[in-house]
Order: sequence, then structure tokens, then C-alpha cells
Amino acid sequence: MSQHTGIFRLSDVNEQTRVVRAKDLKRGPSPLGAHEAFLAAYARLSKLARLSQRPAVLVAAVDSSARVVEVVLVASGHSLIIGRHTGCGLRLPSDTISLRQLAVHVWSEDPDATPDLRLWDLNTEQPFLTEDGEPNAAVIAQGTLYAAVGEYALLFVPTCGASAPSWPARAEEAWRQLPPRHFVDQRTPTRSRFQHSKRPLRPDGQEYHTRITRLGPLLMLGEDEQPEDAWAALRLEGKQKSEEHHISLARLEQGVLLGRYERCGITLADLDPISRVHLLLVRMGADILAIDTASTNGTWRGHTKIQTTPLGDTDSLTLGEVLQLRWRRLSRLALSKD
Repeated sequence: MSQHTGIFRLSDVNEQTRVVRAKDLKRGPSPLGAHEAFLAAYARLSKLARLSQRPAVLVAAVDSSARVVEVVLVASGHSLIIGRHTGCGLRLPSDTISLRQLAVHVWSEDPDATPDLRLWDLNTEQPFLTEDGEPNAAVIAQGTLYAAVGEYALLFVPTCGASAPSWPARAEEAWRQLPPRHFVDQRTPTRSRFQHSKRPLRPDGQEYHTRITRLGPLLMLGEDEQPEDAWAALRLEGKQKSEEHHISLARLEQGVLLGRYERCGITLADLDPISRVHLLLVRMGADILAIDTASTNGTWRGHTKIQTTPLGDTDSLTLGEVLQLRWRRLSRLALSKD
């Protein structure tokens, strides 16, 4: 497993950036349903699960012909970007997919516990579908998750690593053992949505259900927050840009994108070294995370290229080697892990 990315795989030339809008898409092959995709990917999933020594999430992409495109393992505390760009950790080579389509972050408060995951659509105007057929901009999953985008079915399967019980020999038996999925609609940013609820167990130790919480989309920043609402200040400094934004904790809970893309929360137009979708800022538990979204020229802390990093009360990153991001926390309101 790479210590830099936290992604383990079973299995350059940069492409021209293009934004895919839902209204512009031609109707293509339909993705497989959750059951079919799980059966198709099961052999690869179970093989990679046996290699995992620590808690992680297995991610499989299956196309409409039941071909497993790729299977990767994302360690707790790490992130994965899914899309058509060659720099994505999981690449979906189809014109129906945006260069940077989805972001995933995996985390666990207990280093030995099965991790949870959060999945975002990166404001592509092509929401992903969950197992119940509903479109989603973002979800938090405590357990197995299915998401369909374009012609691809995506499976996210948490594992405890070396302490996890053996997977069944047959895929159909494993499917029957999955707990039922329970959806909770919570699409406005609230503090309570980040609580890790205790999952009820049956006498045999199995969970009663997988909890999937629907969240709202990544936010446009728009006008600066009112002074009484501002929780942090974000200053951007470069040869062609110098500006400061005030951001509330509610917006950080939802997530804010930075990049040249016109629907990013903070738009960095006319800076070619910056990717259209470059960086995601989001609150996760007690941390504010900066997640590089497979940018072409990277996000740097000093001389170290980062993929996911927590921000301190005062901090500094470099985007694309041309723009300084200076972060400063304003409020002393304590962040809780609840």
C-alpha cells in the first residue's frame, strides 16, 4: 500500500479538460444494479480484502457489460478521486464521466473499527444514483454502499482488515449476508449529521442495517459570510490574484470546492496551473480537511505533495505551485468528534 495515497490497486498524458453536463449527455448503456454488480466484482473484492491488514474500504467499478474495470482499497484517513482524468485514483474511461466526477473519504474514530465513508459528486450536474434509484449529491455510509454514475456501477465495501471474518466462498451467499440498507434524508448542514451512531446488533453480532445518510451538494461560497457567522478566513495570494474569503462552519460541513470550474465555491479563473476542480475543503469530525481532487499540478505543503491533509488553526498550502492558500481559524468554538 502506498503511504502517500493510502490506495492499494489490483490491477501520461493529461487529457483536455471538459465539463460534462447532464443535459449534454447521450443516453448510453445502463449501469448494472447492485446485486448484479456485487456478483460480478465479488472475486476481486474478496481477493483484495484478504490482502488488507488494516481497516479500509474496498471500491470496485463495474461497467454495463459486467466487466470489472478496477478494484482499489482506500485506507482509513485517506481519500480517492474517481473520474476520467488520468490522475484519478480510480479511472472510468468514458465520455459520460467528468474528468473529476466523485470524491471519497474514508475515516474511523477507532483505528481498529470498520470505517465509514463519505461520497461527494464534484458539482458535475450528474448526480449518482443509490440502490433505491434516488439521485444524490453526497452521502455518508456506515456499511456497504452502491452508487451508479454513467454506465458504471460502483461498490464501496468496508472491511476491518486482518480481524475481519472470512468472506463466504460464494458471491450469492455473501450478498444474502449483507444487512439491509436504510436511508436517512438529511440534506441541510447540521452538526448532528456527523454523529457516529451506535449500530444495533443482532445476537449473532451482525448489524441490523447499513445506514446511508443523504447530504446536500458542495456549496457555492457566493458572498462572504457575515462577520458573526465567519468561522475561518481563507486568503489566496499569487502574482495574478490576492483575495480573502470568510467561511462559516456550516459551509465547511457541507464542503467547498476550489478551482477554475465555474461552479466551484471559490473560483480561480485565469490561473492555468490550477485545475478546474483542484481542492476540496470540508469538515470531517474534529478536523478541517484539504483534499486534492486529482489536480494536474498538485497541492503542496512545503516541498511535499499532499493528497489529504488536516488544516491547523493557522496553515498554508500551495496550489499548482502558483497560488498560496493561507488558512486562519477565527472562531474559538470547539470542534467535536460527535
